[in-house]
Amino acid sequence: MPIPKEWSLSGRTALVASNGHGWTPTLVQALQEAGAQVALVAHKAQGLQGVSGLALGLTADVTDPDQVRRAVAQVHRRLGRIDILVHNTQVLLGKPFVETTIEEFDTLFRFNVRSAWLFCQEAAKVMLAQQYGRIVLIASGLAKRGNWNLSAYCASMAALTNLVHTLALELGRSNIRVNGIGPGWLTLEEKPIEEQQKELLVRYLPLRRYGHPRDLVGILVYMCSEACDFLTGHTVYIDGGAMIHP
Repeated sequence: MPIPKEWSLSGRTALVASNGHGWTPTLVQALQEAGAQVALVAHKAQGLQGVSGLALGLTADVTDPDQVRRAVAQVHRRLGRIDILVHNTQVLLGKPFVETTIEEFDTLFRFNVRSAWLFCQEAAKVMLAQQYGRIVLIASGLAKRGNWNLSAYCASMAALTNLVHTLALELGRSNIRVNGIGPGWLTLEEKPIEEQQKELLVRYLPLRRYGHPRDLVGILVYMCSEACDFLTGHTVYIDGGAMIHP
């Protein structure tokens, strides 16, 4: 993707937290192409596979305070700075509300909210000392739209977007911008548009196609750049128009 000069991440260090989500390689590559050196903290070793050019790759339980603290400290120690945090550790559960167990509810909140809280807290300590930082939390359009059989997931996404609001307020005066990205229905498949449009869900979407992680990278790089100086506290929904559909 061509990068406007104002969006350059040259000289910046980005920390990406992931649980092995399939979008992560695309997000990492975009940050690298914009000039950042990237450290990836993955929940399991498999999450580092297929991600090339990393300045540092680590594994840690992304829901454990001690392991997150050690991982962020190691990134800071090895790479010298943490200018950018991109958090993408979410998990999804599709199950009727009355059948969802408290253990399943807690698992979603550990990965989707607790992990974001922990990484933001540790990265913010570094950014406050630098008086500079960019934090981007990957959420979902379902933070604002309910959906059948996704009660715990939708609630966790709503919590994540509210965390964006509050951290933006607390950290803004220290030149730290906090924003979110709310993807809609994305796919890693390279399926022709004509094939996609045979599906009922695609026909529901105003733009009549699924998204791809590539659709996220422009706003991601902007939110991570110095150009993103007057945008904070917002989650931008990249969803093919689903949010405006009645």
